[in-house]
Amino acid sequence: MNRTRPRQKPLWFCVKFVVFVTILVMLWWWMLPAYGWLLLQVSGGFLKHVLGVPVVSGAIVPKEVLNTGTDLVFNLSTGQRRVMHIGLLATNIPPYAALVLATGGLAMRRRVRGLVYGLLILCLFHVSFIIVAMRYQDALMRASEIPTAVVQFFLTMPFLLWIVFAYWDRLFQGSAPAEDQGKDGARKTPEEMP
Repeated sequence: MNRTRPRQKPLWFCVKFVVFVTILVMLWWWMLPAYGWLLLQVSGGFLKHVLGVPVVSGAIVPKEVLNTGTDLVFNLSTGQRRVMHIGLLATNIPPYAALVLATGGLAMRRRVRGLVYGLLILCLFHVSFIIVAMRYQDALMRASEIPTAVVQFFLTMPFLLWIVFAYWDRLFQGSAPAEDQGKDGARKTPEEMP
């Protein structure tokens, strides 16, 4: 007899998500200056050596309660200072991790793979955003809607990645039209189709 696991109750998922996200956000904000330093090194090196931005030095300035107002600062040889608040930008990592950890029915290998791939994608987007924002800061200040829209996209990204890595195969598992399915509900091969 083939037994399948009962569907996870939505309320239980919500409880697990709230617990995970609360713990992970607190830990993340505590570690935010270290992550900011990593972003500073990668983006600063790219800005200086690839894009030719005259970066002389950089710093991470932790501010506010739990480092939520942490700033990434680049000092340029022109005497300019370019500052970016990274607290909100980088706080999309804990919700993504919490969503993956709270999702029931995922095998350990798939859960770890989803976490690693998703977190790498989020980190690459953080670095990319910093590079573009710091390189084109003057132009972006005149069109403030663009950075605002990108930050809004970053806020929704954990949910999009979660759907892709946790549910993508489930979304298409039973979505074949009735004429594409055999008597046992399995999808017909191209040879079996009319």
